[in-house]
Amino acid sequence: MSVAVAIDPAALDRLLDPFDRTDAPGFALGVAHRGVPIYRRGVGMASVELPVALSPSIRMRIGSTSKHFCVLAVMLLAEERRLSLDDSPRRVIPELPTWAEAITLRQLMSHTSGMRDSLDLVMLSAGPGRPIPPRAQLEMLTSIDSVNFPPGASWNYNNGGYVLLTEIVERITGQSLGEVLRERIFEPVGMHDTCLRLLDTDLLPNSATLHLPRPDGGWTRGVFGPPVAGEGGIVSTVDDMLRWLAHMSAPRVGSPASWEAMTTPRASHGYGLGLTVSDHRGLRTVHHAGGVVGGSSQMLKVPDHEFDLILMTNGRNALAMYDLADAVIDACFTGLPTRPQDVGGAPATGVFHSRATGRVLGLGERDGDQVLDIAGMSLPARRDETGAITAPILPTDLKLLPVRHEDKVVALEAEEFGQTERLERVKPPADARLMERDYACPSAGLSAFVRVDGEQPTLTLASPWGSTDYGLSAIGPDLWLGAGLSALPVGVSLEFDEVGFLLTSGRTVRLRFEPA
Repeated sequence: MSVAVAIDPAALDRLLDPFDRTDAPGFALGVAHRGVPIYRRGVGMASVELPVALSPSIRMRIGSTSKHFCVLAVMLLAEERRLSLDDSPRRVIPELPTWAEAITLRQLMSHTSGMRDSLDLVMLSAGPGRPIPPRAQLEMLTSIDSVNFPPGASWNYNNGGYVLLTEIVERITGQSLGEVLRERIFEPVGMHDTCLRLLDTDLLPNSATLHLPRPDGGWTRGVFGPPVAGEGGIVSTVDDMLRWLAHMSAPRVGSPASWEAMTTPRASHGYGLGLTVSDHRGLRTVHHAGGVVGGSSQMLKVPDHEFDLILMTNGRNALAMYDLADAVIDACFTGLPTRPQDVGGAPATGVFHSRATGRVLGLGERDGDQVLDIAGMSLPARRDETGAITAPILPTDLKLLPVRHEDKVVALEAEEFGQTERLERVKPPADARLMERDYACPSAGLSAFVRVDGEQPTLTLASPWGSTDYGLSAIGPDLWLGAGLSALPVGVSLEFDEVGFLLTSGRTVRLRFEPA
């Protein structure tokens, strides 16, 4: 049977009905075919504090789905020859350190610049909800003296690059990014309910509240402390995003060359310039997800079948978002191959460390199923007939190949972005212990305090705007794992040596801290 669009509204209703509650946040879904909206529905509450249900016309944050709008703003300036994608960001922001000289705007857009991610460092230290001054991230980037990797050598998702892109647009145009987006993109496309919202504390009419689950089953307000712009600051509606997806089929904003550049993959997993182009069960898709504190979104386009999907939530977790989006596709197509299934068997377990990059990955078991522990998150994983392990929700092409000796996994060969990295199995020494000490990374403006009170030592990462605590567990010789003690899952690894320690997270590679 050939693959064809066959949207089943009743099936979509059945998918959303379990979330149609008056005591919880929910989802808003829009599906279109050939540019015509076929299905629009919101379920759950726009705010659990008020009797207002979600709807396709209520504004919600789209998080990093914003990135390709920021890219398009830069592309419009390139079309006018006011900049080049091969420019260094120092051409417009000369106060950046010398490491920025070798970086291009194209690499900022494609997450291949190798620069430090300022937002990651702010979140690791100050935490998600504390207010941050508007220029704080830029000031951090103008002082930090190290990088994650040489430009173009690898790929690592980097919001800091989009902080620089925002600054570049604003310096060249003399306008705020919000004004540029409104005048040059949103208004021409008819997206009148879409805008840039820098702060969650700013009041914006017709906006859904973001929600985080509480351990007691209730909800608390999700608030992102740092101001966000090109990296993830847009609020929109299902209806406006359907207009945008229709526009993408025959763009009036942006030249064909600009759109081709945006949708040309720059990495093995399909990421281009603010958009990802990849295969999903035989369908060529153009997409980008977005996550915020208390919400997420998924925008997906299947150009060959003229099919568009936008899904937003103001409180459900990313796993629920991923599963629902996949189920929506099933309800809208016939002839799709079945979803890949886990082959089963005893899950592989252990903790593994890369001597080359400091990366730490864990394999574990939950209810008999394989899970992957990465950057403080425990994600469902899938094993195929070759033994390879993947986590479909990850926005990369990470594939883990277990290396076995006498039926025990002794190492992992991690394939990602066309490169292979070996992670060796580690285990903590019997006498693992830490001494209380203060550390600092002056160029990033960060401090770290190791404290031992009871059986579990703690690490406090601090910035001028706040601090975050991590419970430390030994996982190998001079190797410790830090699990965030806040509401959001976040993790770091620490490699101690005679100088101090190296800190690694999902988006930071071996940032050096020395005794203060």
